Amino acid sequence: VTQLEEAIRTLPSDLREVLVLRELEGLSYQELADLMGVPVETVTVMLSRSRQTLGRALTELLVAAEV
Repeated sequence: VTQLEEAIRTLPSDLREVLVLRELEGLSYQELADLMGVPVETVTVMLSRSRQTLGRALTELLVAAEV
């Protein structure tokens, strides 16, 4: 398991789902909105939160690995 995979696993399920579907599965914002039953703007906000949270989690893991 890579540190990236570990960091993704720490995300809350809704943020993890939207991030994986967009970045790994390649769904468009509109496809995500349709699938989740939310406006595209909500998808945009969720992806932003997902990426920010993932960045923090990954930073924490990398810093911990240096110790």
